[in-house]
Amino acid sequence: MHAITTAAPRRGPVHHARTRGAAHRAAPVARTGTAKDAVLTVLGLVGIVSVLWLIAAWALHLSVIVFVTGSMTPTLPTGAAAIVQEVGASELRVGDIVTVLKPDSGIPVTHRIVDLALVDGSPDSRALTLKGDANDIVDPVTYTVTDAQRVIAGAPGLGWLVIGVKSPAAMVAITLVIALAIAWALWPSRQRTET
Repeated sequence: MHAITTAAPRRGPVHHARTRGAAHRAAPVARTGTAKDAVLTVLGLVGIVSVLWLIAAWALHLSVIVFVTGSMTPTLPTGAAAIVQEVGASELRVGDIVTVLKPDSGIPVTHRIVDLALVDGSPDSRALTLKGDANDIVDPVTYTVTDAQRVIAGAPGLGWLVIGVKSPAAMVAITLVIALAIAWALWPSRQRTET
């Protein structure tokens, strides 16, 4: 009986050069794949956060307001953004910052409650006396409300971003950037085959 022996192929400088060359040529594809994965991950996270915000806004009656005057400075200066929640008047307390409509013009005003009182004949209503933190005197009008938007969180400077993003030009630009990023991330990459 003859013994069969197999020897490993000789690996010389030519073999190593070929394998190194293949690794170097494959690297750009790997880096592109990693970049595409990162773009898809970021877009996915933005999508998840957006959906969660929409669900929370609907379920918890949340919305975002922007301060365009300085009447609530320094707490919420011009350009600040705040998340507000619509609540019944019975839940309001002195010290809350609320958004209500001016009775004469219907323009929203966001100030701090400095006094509140029950309204005769309307147990669900409250008469609010408001004052801006930067104002020396209280608002000249008493606001009678059954509900109001109460500020639950705010951040200086973010209002300008909200206003900018809501502009038609920004919406078109954002839509195009997201569409192009998705197309790029999902576009099949060329796989190089070695012969």
